[in-house]
Amino acid sequence: MKKKIFALAVLLVLLVLSGSFYILRADEQAVVLRLGKVNATRAEPGLYFKLPFIDQLTRYSKKLIEYDADPVAVVTSDKKNLVFDTFALFRISDPETFFRRVRTVSSVQQRLDDSIYSAVRIVSGRLTLDELVKDKRQQAIESSTAIAREQSKEYGVEILSVAYKRVFLPQDNEQAVYRSMQAERNRVAGQLRAEGQAEGITRRSLADRKEVEMIAEARRKAEEIKGQGDSIAQDTLGKATAEAKDLYLFIKTMDFYQTALPGTPILLRPGEGILKYLKGVGTQPGRNELKNGAHPGQPQKEEEEE
Repeated sequence: MKKKIFALAVLLVLLVLSGSFYILRADEQAVVLRLGKVNATRAEPGLYFKLPFIDQLTRYSKKLIEYDADPVAVVTSDKKNLVFDTFALFRISDPETFFRRVRTVSSVQQRLDDSIYSAVRIVSGRLTLDELVKDKRQQAIESSTAIAREQSKEYGVEILSVAYKRVFLPQDNEQAVYRSMQAERNRVAGQLRAEGQAEGITRRSLADRKEVEMIAEARRKAEEIKGQGDSIAQDTLGKATAEAKDLYLFIKTMDFYQTALPGTPILLRPGEGILKYLKGVGTQPGRNELKNGAHPGQPQKEEEEE
């Protein structure tokens, strides 16, 4: 009988001891409740003691928690409608406040909707469409994170980052924006084409003027060279005709026949025109030959010495 009582006592002690100690991992933190009220918080890993059947333990993770918010429509400072699809990374920074205000992660995510939506609307209302999408996108993300972090402190959580997964136009505005963008691109394209055509006309005009100038200069030089050649030819011809009287007439006659004879019938009398320059069988003897009594075609006799 005593052995049974002792065994029961030992078992009861073991049960009490097993419920009196708990271990926290490095990625955990806990809130210790005593009779339903917060008695202590534990954030460091280790072995801890609690009163059995009186103290209760609520564990929370130290890991980063991702919150995917629903898309929210906003109006930019230049009165453009945009839709932001955002997500946030947060962690439980104050377990006691977290337990008192929201207690569960799902509950705090519902509260974060208001903080994140408010931050996105505030930031987008200060910036234009181009700044939000391109020029100041990083600045907008940082500002949204700072605003949401400040508002979420009352829930015992710390928002580390608010980022935009997508920034897009509402469905109703897409076609109007596309038409506006197309018209703007067409206007820019027309302006570029007009500028290109004007530049082309200017360059072609310069090229045509340069061509005319080059041709005129080439012709001028050619005329100068031809003039110099004609002058030299006249000088040479003048010197030649001064020594041979009939040479000039012969040259001009040859030039005329060279131009006129091909394909043109010409009637000439014997001994006239070009025929007088031709020598052959029918040539008449000279006066000196007849005077000395020489037969035509025979050499003239030498005069006897006195």
